[in-house]
Amino acid sequence: MAEYWELRPAQPAEADDLTALVLRSLAHWGHDVNVPDLLERVAVEDAVTPEYVRENEAWVLEGADGVAGFYGLKPVDDDLDLTYMFLEPLLIGRGLGSRMWPHALERARATDGPRLRIVSDPEAIGFYAAMGAHLERRVEVAPGFALGLMWFEL
Repeated sequence: MAEYWELRPAQPAEADDLTALVLRSLAHWGHDVNVPDLLERVAVEDAVTPEYVRENEAWVLEGADGVAGFYGLKPVDDDLDLTYMFLEPLLIGRGLGSRMWPHALERARATDGPRLRIVSDPEAIGFYAAMGAHLERRVEVAPGFALGLMWFEL
């Protein structure tokens, strides 16, 4: 039987659950061990809020077993930020990011912005590069932990 996945708008009431998904996804890559304060900083500084969900493009990928992942787009100056794109750790590597990506691009292109900025987890740089994003540079945010600043022309 084929798996069924649906992309739907996120709801403000899901903000805490989406933040928890972000933290589980980051921990999957060992960031909680390698950069001990990272998850705490993300939980405070980059938490998904009900306001974020109300004011921006936030979409959930849902299957029969519940939320599998989500992404968020936010206008910043003349560009658009891919603020979030995360999957449940047990579902990473099953092609679900590739299912969300075209939808995110469609929504991004609807804004008429010139490009999409991606501040990528080091483990996701290869994914975004395979999707056509270009790495501008790496930005060290903690010793031994550098995010990728990437761009995708819309």
